[in-house]
Amino acid sequence: MADDKKPAEPKKPAASGGNPPNMILIILFIFVAAFGGTFLAFQLAPKTITVNQTVEEHREPQEGDLLPVMPIGDFVVNLADVSGSRFLKLSMTAKLYSENFEEYAHLEAEKKEAYHKQIEEEVGHNMAAIKDTVITTLSRKTSEEVVGYENKIALKEELKEQLNKVMHGEFKIYDIYFTDFIVQ
Repeated sequence: MADDKKPAEPKKPAASGGNPPNMILIILFIFVAAFGGTFLAFQLAPKTITVNQTVEEHREPQEGDLLPVMPIGDFVVNLADVSGSRFLKLSMTAKLYSENFEEYAHLEAEKKEAYHKQIEEEVGHNMAAIKDTVITTLSRKTSEEVVGYENKIALKEELKEQLNKVMHGEFKIYDIYFTDFIVQ
């Protein structure tokens, strides 16, 4: 009977991965990490919503379009010349537009008057910022920078860009007209 006993097999060490609870924990960890990563990716991904809409194309105003004009004001500023004795006297009018500028040409007299009142009110709210922008822009210029055709065109573009930054509301400036321009 002593021969019937077989030698006992040595047990595998626990660190070799033979222990099923450790394998279950590893698989569970991988599953949770994969599920959590997928969930987080869907939460952080930008959401796109498709809606059947027709997109209205808005065109920019062109030179031939009838747009309202509004006087901005008269300005007298010292120029940034070295001598400090040169100044610029300038009167300005702006041609304005809004998203519905195409309707302006077809408005009846009464509605056109209401439209002009809306422009006056909106520009009036921005007038302090408009005048400040004009004065600070002009006072940085020297007499050489404002005299001459090309310089005046460049000055109009700079003023238009700067003024559109301070115009908060429906209306933007399409063009600027100098109605008086004297450098002395």
